[in-house]
Amino acid sequence: MEIWQQIFSQKIGQMKPGDRWTLKVDYYLLSNDLDPGWKQFLQQHAFARFECSQCWHTWHSAQVNILFHMHLDRKQRQGQVKMKIFRQECKKCLVPKLELPEFSQENVERVLENLMLKIRGKCYREAINPQDLCKIIVEAQTMGPHDSSHCEACRLGICCTKYEAQAPASTFFRPASLLPRIVPAQEEWSEAETGGGRDSGGGRDSGSSCDWRRCCCYSTAVIFLVIFLAVLIFVLLYFKTK
Repeated sequence: MEIWQQIFSQKIGQMKPGDRWTLKVDYYLLSNDLDPGWKQFLQQHAFARFECSQCWHTWHSAQVNILFHMHLDRKQRQGQVKMKIFRQECKKCLVPKLELPEFSQENVERVLENLMLKIRGKCYREAINPQDLCKIIVEAQTMGPHDSSHCEACRLGICCTKYEAQAPASTFFRPASLLPRIVPAQEEWSEAETGGGRDSGGGRDSGSSCDWRRCCCYSTAVIFLVIFLAVLIFVLLYFKTK
């Protein structure tokens, strides 16, 4: 937790040097259960390593969820952030314990950079571009489906993805430069944060574009099928007349 607080203090000090902010862990934090004046940010699809404290089995997950609640007292110029990292259980133990993940410093910085963006939008009411959210780097190969029965966030209905990769114990934080896979941060944005409402037509245009491409693919497949059948019929008639 110390690395989170150090990087948080550095980033918030650079962003808002005149205000005092604190970051602390709150294991009782609940999603969408907010006191008046508090805002929420849920970082989904973070990547981390887990180690079982009982059998020492290790695994990686690209479906780690981190919940932040934040509040700014404008008069006192003081801000607070409460943080909860959701845990996972070892699937090899008969009576598993919920284990906290270990993050690389690079992904800690990326998650906190996203938090800075949300603080600017939600607490300071600045216009924010959603495209500025940092992408989370998947630093090790992952395999297999996400085991929702051993995921704390899934039990609470927070984990939105039911398919992720679990990694073998031998892999741990491979250098990011060698890895092709990057997971974009996902978070809904309000009009206040983006400086105005999104163009609702934009979403429809995107869907229409996908439908148009799908129709083209189907049409092409049908054309090739018709050509194939025509050639087959021609060959059969040719040999029949011989």
